[in-house]
Amino acid sequence: MRRHTPDAFDTAVQKGNIWLKDIEKAGSLRSRFQAYAAMRSVLHALRDCLPPAEAVKFSAQLPLLVKGVFFDGWKVAPKPLRLTREGLHAAIRRGLKDESGVEPGVALKAVLSALDRHISPSVLETIQLVLPRDVRVAVRMALTEIYSKQAVGKAAASKEWQSAEEGGPFGE
Repeated sequence: MRRHTPDAFDTAVQKGNIWLKDIEKAGSLRSRFQAYAAMRSVLHALRDCLPPAEAVKFSAQLPLLVKGVFFDGWKVAPKPLRLTREGLHAAIRRGLKDESGVEPGVALKAVLSALDRHISPSVLETIQLVLPRDVRVAVRMALTEIYSKQAVGKAAASKEWQSAEEGGPFGE
């Protein structure tokens, strides 16, 4: 029997849903709709701050559907936007369209968390080098917070593991 959709589309949908699930979890969001709004608004804000060639290189790491979101509505400008931190948050807020109920800072951290998880660290580091100074600082601050939460989580998991080795959680 013949399948109705090519495997590439099934894979693209699956990967897109994994990204949305990761964003939803990282931002403690209430729905995939909020995760999508966050992903779209943050990717568009970052894209518009990148030189066109860097935006294209960055997109090579994104799965098919996320790449489509990244490029959706893009009007290539000869020079990237030079946003301040407040300008970045305003651009994200405009993309969220206020009905999503997601704060721009939360959206930024949630999407950066997914990017950190799914793309190569060198690509994430490279785009930071070409972002405007204030945007770079905002991204680095968000990533620092993400990394510190990850370190705390790993330390807690390690402590639980050690306690299990010392006789288990019930002192066995």
